[in-house]
Amino acid sequence: MANSLPPLNPLRAFEVTARYMSFTLAANELCVTQGAVSRQVKALEDHLGFQLFARGPRGLALTPSGHLYAAALTESFEHIVSATEELIASQKETSLTVRGYTMFLNRWLLPKLPDFQMRHPNIKIQLQSAGAAANFEGEHADVAIRYGKGRWRGLVSDPIFRDRLTPVCSPEVAAALGSAPTPTDLLRFRIIHLRRRQSDWSDWFKMSDIRPATVERADNLYLEELAIAYECAMAGHGFALGQLEYLSAELADGRLVTPFSTVLQREAGYYLVVPTSRADISTVVAFRNWMQEQAPTTT
Repeated sequence: MANSLPPLNPLRAFEVTARYMSFTLAANELCVTQGAVSRQVKALEDHLGFQLFARGPRGLALTPSGHLYAAALTESFEHIVSATEELIASQKETSLTVRGYTMFLNRWLLPKLPDFQMRHPNIKIQLQSAGAAANFEGEHADVAIRYGKGRWRGLVSDPIFRDRLTPVCSPEVAAALGSAPTPTDLLRFRIIHLRRRQSDWSDWFKMSDIRPATVERADNLYLEELAIAYECAMAGHGFALGQLEYLSAELADGRLVTPFSTVLQREAGYYLVVPTSRADISTVVAFRNWMQEQAPTTT
């Protein structure tokens, strides 16, 4: 390629002159003299061995070969300009604000974020912790985590994981259940409820053929924060209903155990959402693609 590539300065001088059909206007764009442009074009013609311009009393005219060559060079220089702009933009630090539920951010997203930052060092992630769904019109958030079934007007939603819920407890409480426990054995222990998700336990009980009325105990706990519910379970205060995607570390090291095989799986789950109008922004696309890589295969 190096042997057939003409000198770049003459190429540029010819391309600009062909666009303006004027040495004077080409010189203005290139910030050189008219004579310098004329010499560069003549050098290119000498290199090629034929004329690109027909020079006459009425000015310049492109030869048929010159016309084709000029069009190809203009397109090539436009590609170079576009590639340069994209390269410069990719090296600038940009930010992406992710709004999500506190537990999701702490338990699921934060441990994975170093991988994203390694792949995209110029995208700075800003996290917004919240208990309610994002309102993109009233808050500054580029993307958000939302719980539901993935169907929201005006939003593009990418599934992350669905509910997979099962009772969890400390090893000591599990030992007190005895060998080969059944879901009915759970009724002897305190139940740790989450006020914002009161249907979770009732759905699990129904799945296990247990009437919810039979599990009411005076010492049951009703909490606002899921993180506190898990801490109570680890401390031996009873059973919490565990979201399996949140508890991989605790289950792996034995701080929590799952005595029952019954797992409540729902259509509802966690989604990455973004307004349709912003879904194709480069930083959003990078984060969406990465999140889909992180999503468990059980989704």
